[in-house]
Amino acid sequence: MSNSFHASTVDRLGAWIAQGTVAPGQSLKVEAALGEEFGVSRTVIREAIKTLVAKGLLEVGPKVGTRVLPVRSWNLFDPQVVGWLAAKGLPESFVVDLLDLRRAIEPMAVRWACERASPEQIAEIQAAYEQLAACVANKGDYNDADQRFHEAVLAASHNQFIEQMLPALGALLAISFEVSSAVPGELGRTLPLHKDLADAVATRDAARGVWACMSLIENAAEVISRSRVQQ
Repeated sequence: MSNSFHASTVDRLGAWIAQGTVAPGQSLKVEAALGEEFGVSRTVIREAIKTLVAKGLLEVGPKVGTRVLPVRSWNLFDPQVVGWLAAKGLPESFVVDLLDLRRAIEPMAVRWACERASPEQIAEIQAAYEQLAACVANKGDYNDADQRFHEAVLAASHNQFIEQMLPALGALLAISFEVSSAVPGELGRTLPLHKDLADAVATRDAARGVWACMSLIENAAEVISRSRVQQ
């Protein structure tokens, strides 16, 4: 079985579960029926199920078969899992908890970045800011640039736990940016705060950096809250 075949089946089955096709607590069809539905062999389905068990979406038991677990059991630090949930449309509680996670991690990471960033990392943060500014001016892919900027700041914290969380935090940040950047004029409004943050790391000004970081998060929270009300 090729890895790409396995990966595409995991992706399709994971997205199918995230769509709510089978409710939490309910069992999936038997492997043969699932294989028929997805157009793959039982072996491919069995291996895909093992992967989704590892990601927390499913549990396999002797009496219940393969059962879907509630979202709180899923590995929300797995970028693929986050992608499946985002494609479905995230519940408000998820976005609120994500903002809380940002409040808990990012300001402290910025403080450490101001103290510990290497010259190369300072240059990377400045370059990421320049890319952001160019995207605002030329309507480029702002969300990608925003993710690069925040990941560069987090990496400069030199904390190995935060560094290991970067892929997941990047995926989670992307969701936050996608919601808030859809608001007209929002990008230009937050650009000066990104500059404050980049310059604070360069000048080792932790107080200014933390202020800029918290302002960005609260700004995103306000925009997301407004967009939810308007929906």
